[in-house]
Amino acid sequence: MLYPDFQELLQLGRRAGKMKSGASRPVLSIVSGDQRSPFRGRGLEFEEVREYVQGDDVRNIDWRVTARTGRPHLKLFAEERERSVLVCVDVNKTMRFGTRGTFKSIQAARAAALIGWSASGGNNRVGGSVFGHVPGGMQFYAPVRSRRSLWRMLKQLCAREEYGAAYVALEDHLRYLVKAAPSGSLVFIISDFMVFSETLKKRLSDLHRHCDVVLVCVNDPADENLPSVGAVEFSSDLSDTLRINSADIRGAAAYREYWRKNRDDLGAMARGLGLGVITVKTNGDVTGDVLNGLKRLGRKGGRGYGRSALATA
Repeated sequence: MLYPDFQELLQLGRRAGKMKSGASRPVLSIVSGDQRSPFRGRGLEFEEVREYVQGDDVRNIDWRVTARTGRPHLKLFAEERERSVLVCVDVNKTMRFGTRGTFKSIQAARAAALIGWSASGGNNRVGGSVFGHVPGGMQFYAPVRSRRSLWRMLKQLCAREEYGAAYVALEDHLRYLVKAAPSGSLVFIISDFMVFSETLKKRLSDLHRHCDVVLVCVNDPADENLPSVGAVEFSSDLSDTLRINSADIRGAAAYREYWRKNRDDLGAMARGLGLGVITVKTNGDVTGDVLNGLKRLGRKGGRGYGRSALATA
């Protein structure tokens, strides 16, 4: 299958609604249950105060603390019943790669559908964005309580039209997302994250100042261990090309080391910023990968996994 199937993405909505944690009592339809859900939105239980940052909801300003310190401060809440959930998907041509199971692009679309339908089932506002091989290089779908935005995003993920081939870097899309994402949103970013840079770290930090962020890494086994097929050329855009002889033992070892450093840097950045991480493989069970990842985040509770970045804001 070269492209995601729209009917399959719709059917994943039923699977998302029936997901269980494996515990003796149901924990999730992923967005509700006995444990705290990462999707849960605004509520009433007061938790802490932090300094106001641009884009925050001014209705939550704590005027007493603001008057005492001379700087605007914002009230935060631990338990939330409703929030905006954004699913951001990398649709660059580089995602059309896979040696086992399926393509990254198809597994990414399935993960987006599972997360989107799960959030929608909990009466959250759901929206998203796609960046890369789409009209204009980017499409944004504002979060709404209906399924309209999710439906439109899934349709776009299944589109077969050929658009401009220009590569759109995640950090460039994040520059827009920082302004467009409603304050307090939960943002899932689905990509292979093969290109890591300090600019990307800065953009994610900017987004995480007013949103919770979860990285959903979609990878193929060949990303880490290249098969011995001779000369291989990798390209992230029209000007950046890497050529490796996969049949050469030293070349293959050098690539594995490059991959591991990339994952180590990405993991260190996520831990430092307080970002959630979910891993999805092209030859794995996407439902199980997403479910287990959401369960881990749910056990940490709502905004809990995002505090380190807020503390340094």
